[in-house]
Amino acid sequence: MKIFVNDVENLLTESLSGFAAAHRDLVSLQLDPHYLTRAKKAGNKVALISGGGSGHEPLHTGFIGRGMLDAACPGHVFTSPTPDQMLAAAEAVESGKGVLFIVKNYAGDVMNFEMAAEMLPFESATVLTSDDVAVENSTWTTGRRGVAGTVLVEKCVGSLAEAGADLAACKALGDKVNQRTASMGVALTSCTVPAAGRPTFDIGDSELEMGVGIHGEPGRRREACVLPTRLSPIWSTRFCKT
Repeated sequence: MKIFVNDVENLLTESLSGFAAAHRDLVSLQLDPHYLTRAKKAGNKVALISGGGSGHEPLHTGFIGRGMLDAACPGHVFTSPTPDQMLAAAEAVESGKGVLFIVKNYAGDVMNFEMAAEMLPFESATVLTSDDVAVENSTWTTGRRGVAGTVLVEKCVGSLAEAGADLAACKALGDKVNQRTASMGVALTSCTVPAAGRPTFDIGDSELEMGVGIHGEPGRRREACVLPTRLSPIWSTRFCKT
């Protein structure tokens, strides 16, 4: 994979600074520690905070705003954010009705959000997303992984919080949406983590992996695919054999 990177060590700071500069009417960036909030703090509502390793954009920084998140804590690429990020973000956006953390089910994320919650001087609750139905247990998780369904939880709970619901109601809805959400990832190619400099896993041009994790964790199986010859090269894509 070919990418534009000035310096791997400064990748997170540079990317966040560019994002915040381009959308300064919507978000505000803090760099010590790293977290983003709404440009204008919302008042008298449950504050919603999420986060996780960078490399999954627009999750979570791209979902800050009215009816969505109040803050997002981005870690380095595929690396969990730290408790001090979460604590600082929570203190910045809490407005008297508590904080709801929306956490994807990965060991590092779960541990660090739990640590942050223990240090908060105000009420908090957590919704743990676990929508990936591909595998029951995988690298970095115990139980189902939290992936694309996290966005649905953020949107549904964000709308309820914006309407003035209390912390218990927001958590109950988040848990309910998560329990009724299922997803599965599919990979045609592998990503490349900048610090590693090579694809995370190898997959053939005629292969597709069903149930792959968002960090390249193994899925359920690989299947052969065919490349249609009648389509223009510009529009061609791979399809599974049926």
